[in-house]
Amino acid sequence: MTKTYFNHGVIGNSSMLGCLTDKGELVRLFWPHIDYPQHIEKMAVGIFDTNQKNSTLWLDASNWSISQKYIKDTNILETVFVNTDRAFKVTQADFVLPDKDVLVRHFEIEYTGQCEMDLGFVSYSSCITSTPNLRSVLFDFPTDSLIHYMHNYYISVSGNREVYQFQLGNNAYNSASYTELRGFDSIGMMQDGALSWKLGTIHPNEKKFFSLKICASGTLKGVKELMPTVKYSDTHLEYDQTKEYWLQFINNANKVNTGNHDIDDLYKRSLLVFKLMSDKKTGGLLASAEIDETFSKCGRYAYCWGRDAAFITDALDKCGLIEAVDNFYYWAAKYQEEDGSWQQRYYMDGNLAPSWGMQVDETGTLIWGMLNHYEIAKDRSFLEKVWPSVQKGVEFLISFTDEETGLPKPSYDLWEERVGEHTYSCAAVYGGIKSGAKIASILGLDPSIITKWEKAAFNLKAAIEKNLWKENQKRFIRSVRTKLNPWGGEYSNNITVIQVNSKGYSRDVTLEDWMVDVSLLGISIPFGVYDACDYRVQHTAKLIEDVLTCHGVGGIKRYENDNYIGGNPWILTTLWVALYHIRNKNYDKALEYLNWAVKGRTELGMLPEQISKDNGKPAWVIPLTWSHAMFVLVLFELLEAGKL
Repeated sequence: MTKTYFNHGVIGNSSMLGCLTDKGELVRLFWPHIDYPQHIEKMAVGIFDTNQKNSTLWLDASNWSISQKYIKDTNILETVFVNTDRAFKVTQADFVLPDKDVLVRHFEIEYTGQCEMDLGFVSYSSCITSTPNLRSVLFDFPTDSLIHYMHNYYISVSGNREVYQFQLGNNAYNSASYTELRGFDSIGMMQDGALSWKLGTIHPNEKKFFSLKICASGTLKGVKELMPTVKYSDTHLEYDQTKEYWLQFINNANKVNTGNHDIDDLYKRSLLVFKLMSDKKTGGLLASAEIDETFSKCGRYAYCWGRDAAFITDALDKCGLIEAVDNFYYWAAKYQEEDGSWQQRYYMDGNLAPSWGMQVDETGTLIWGMLNHYEIAKDRSFLEKVWPSVQKGVEFLISFTDEETGLPKPSYDLWEERVGEHTYSCAAVYGGIKSGAKIASILGLDPSIITKWEKAAFNLKAAIEKNLWKENQKRFIRSVRTKLNPWGGEYSNNITVIQVNSKGYSRDVTLEDWMVDVSLLGISIPFGVYDACDYRVQHTAKLIEDVLTCHGVGGIKRYENDNYIGGNPWILTTLWVALYHIRNKNYDKALEYLNWAVKGRTELGMLPEQISKDNGKPAWVIPLTWSHAMFVLVLFELLEAGKL
């Protein structure tokens, strides 16, 4: 089925990740990693009168007024449903137990009608979506639960009361709506099923409580052993323990108290997002929970990019989440390619994810990130552990050089749209080589290695200035030898033909790409090829703001004529420019951009990828971990400057 593109709320425990809509629908559930597989096709819950057919009132129906919030400083999501016509108020709390792969859905049902009624609760679920033709379901009588399963994945749904009725497949949703489930079959190759429970007579102004527990295990035996430990456990106690877990997590991180509630709350929400997007089994960092399973609008987001991750780890370090950064870089070193590079993106388990081309900036950025981490953690043993990875990575970067230009060979840009020799990619490679040389120096290694790498960085900087800086126009250009038209011949007559691999294949490329792109800032921030006060950087930055500022709603777009999701301003690009202004001590402008980003958060306090140029509302991918990272980086630099 087609799913919403917007995960309004996320909950989890760093191995199970649940995504909910603004109507409180649980639409995605990832386990045993936070990226894959995804197990829920559809889940619906409702209440009904056990004495009246066709009385089911689904909570995702249009006849409820709905409000939603996170319990303060936690990843517990509360959704309140009010139906004045039927005289019900339902408060739904969704959370995942910190120490068990169990998602809890707790319901407080308040009745304000005039006459008593016999209340029932119903749950419909269609699960195991990654391989639809192999999914199956069973009703397990000993545990009184519905179990969706396929090889290695078992997801159970149970309540804290005895099941009244059940049904597998055979229009289970319609049967649940009609309030008559037919449990003729207890196992079958169906994708869905429904359960109902009697909650007893509810009187006017009375409340009833009910809890659903969704458990996950890799075996049938495992899920049947896990269920009894939580099925009838005290949900209120689990709620309190989960709340305390998140409050303690916040308390253990570095504190921020600017006096601006919006900023301070967004900082704490960023901490909570970081924890959910860090896979505790592997250390991988997730760009975002998936939003586009069918590739209908994008290339998907539920992966780890080294590029995103190096910015995220910098933010994690600022927050004091040092262990998470250690775990990530050990993960990255473990899954580095044999030639020393890293590919475009990876699953949380370290396996290569769907990719479409080398992005050399990822390798440079990861090595740069390793040094950044050391500069904060000051743990020499960390550098010693990652040194073999650093050495392989830097040697790869040096070998990946175009002999004609002296720049890194053509690869995809950071937006993953065009192949070429890009200013941003060159800056990232420079940053990686320089960082590698400094790591070697800190570890007191062979001086000849340091000399070789420093010379390579020097030569690369000279090539950048020769090929990418245009003195007459006082600006850097975006790329050289670039493929602007991926589907055919280049539009320009200003082209050349280059060899693209060792088998002798070639393609035509445009010699120079003058498109204004915010990524040109990478030449200074973060990779430091030039200082932010260098006239070359300042002229380029002014051009970026002049051309890419989105008049009306504000913010900075990625590049000229961007049409991805309408060509909107992005949170991370705007905060990137804020970092430039901080380095130039233009704090008022940086604060303006920071406040713009804070204003762009969702009602639940999370940062999206983009802000609509038409209405100023979140436009795509909620939450984007990189957006939260850039917010944290700007926040701490302003704090260090004494401007907040």
